[in-house]
This record gives sequence, structure tokens and C-alpha cells, in this order.
Amino acid sequence: MPFTQSQTMPKQPPAVRIFLTGQLMLQPDDESNSCEVFVNRSAPNHHLTIEVREKHPGKPDVILMRHHGPLEYRDSGEPVDGVMIKRMPEGKVSKYTGKATPYGETLSCAIDLRSEGFHPANEMAVDFESARPSVVIQDGIFHTAMKTSSKLKIKLKRGEAVLRDLQPFTSLIGANVYLNKDEFLIFSWREMGLNKTLSLTKPEEKGASYEIYIINDPLFEDPEEPKIHDEFGEYYKVLPTVPTAERLQLDVTFPQPVAQDKGTTKTPCMPVILSGP
Repeated sequence: MPFTQSQTMPKQPPAVRIFLTGQLMLQPDDESNSCEVFVNRSAPNHHLTIEVREKHPGKPDVILMRHHGPLEYRDSGEPVDGVMIKRMPEGKVSKYTGKATPYGETLSCAIDLRSEGFHPANEMAVDFESARPSVVIQDGIFHTAMKTSSKLKIKLKRGEAVLRDLQPFTSLIGANVYLNKDEFLIFSWREMGLNKTLSLTKPEEKGASYEIYIINDPLFEDPEEPKIHDEFGEYYKVLPTVPTAERLQLDVTFPQPVAQDKGTTKTPCMPVILSGP
């Protein structure tokens, strides 16, 4: 199902900012109560890393939690998620569709594999064996935190046929969580067989906040030895309902290196959405 849309973004900074990049697939539930983030474990050389950082103006970040590698299923009664990020009291997830703000741009420029121009008629069933344990987020305004460089020339192809040129699209998805006094965000996971919980409350210090990074990227790629791989091809490994003849590719031309851009050297390593029109 599509995200519920939000055309406005609060003017105050969020208490928690969540950033997602790499081989991740986002799917909101039918009521927009939560968004499941599938982790593609079939992409070679991609490694899941998660960090929770406490930020204070003018000071180094305090790392509150750090994880590397596949997740363990939480002891929650159902083998679904490896991490639960839940607001108390309970919140909703939404897709930001308004004008650009200091805290995010519209998510409409993210690649939704079930939208028009991609695979609108396909059910996009996910191979859970390769995409779970997942991360479930139960609050936040999802938005574009960063787009691909305008210097990239990206064509969408099916086989040898060029379908169209792609404008810069979302390479980093963000989710802003706003907390009032006495509200908190619960971050729970399982580590070495033990349940772990981290509670984030609204910081009292002016300018203080939290950032959560969820990344499924290569740990390092030498720019002198670029490794070229097809990002869509990696996603199709865990989306078996897309027939081979209908699968798409990204043809990327990199006129010159853009050192500050995040992502794979030759191909943007972007998260995608699985929702629909």
C-alpha cells in the first residue's frame, strides 16, 4: 500500500532523524502504522551496519548503539523483525510530499518499484528468507535526505532498449521523528541471543538530537578499482515475482568522480520503496 501523504513538515528540528541507504526495501503497511525495511542479504559485499548517535552542538557524537552484520530475530512472538523502532505513545508513518525544507525534501523522487514506469502490475512479493530479519519503524515522516548527483547520467533500460532518462532520485531516505516531553522512542533488537532495548527521550539541551543510521552498503570501495554491479539486479534476487523479461537496469555514466557523493562508485546504491500508486 502507498504511504499516507504529508504535505507539511514541522518547522522545529526533529528529536530523532533516521537515515536509510544501500540495498534496503521500504514497505508501509495498509494502515500506515509502520514501515518494514527489508534488508537484502543476497547482495554480495554489502554489509548491514546500524548506529544510534546522540548529538550535541560543538561536541563529538556519542555512539549509543552499534551493530554490524545480519540481524537476529527479536523474541517478539513472530519471526519477522530484527529491529523495532517504536514511538510511545504510538505514532504513524507518512510520506512527505511538500516543498524542500532544511529537514528533508519530497519522497516522491524515490524509486518505487511498484509505481508507474517500473512494475505497477506486479505484486512484488518479497523472498523473506533473503530479506528478513528486517527493521520495522513505527513512526516518522519519510522524506528524501539526499539525491543522486546531477552530474550522473542515468538511463532506465530493459535489455538493450532505453526506456527513458532518469532525473536525480533519492539516494538517502530519511525519517523524522518528533517527540514531546515525556514521550520517547524505543529502539529494540537482539544481540548474542539477548533482547536489548534503548529508549530515546526528547533532549533537554537546545540543539541536541539523535541520529539513527541503517546502511546496507559495501564497507569500502577503492575508487581506483571500481566494482560495477547492477543495483536493480541485486533487488530482483529477492523479488522473484518479477519475470526475467520484465526486469530493468540502470545505465549510469559518471563524467567525473564526485567524491562527496555517498554510494557505489559506478552505480548509486539507493534504497527503494515497494508500495504502489
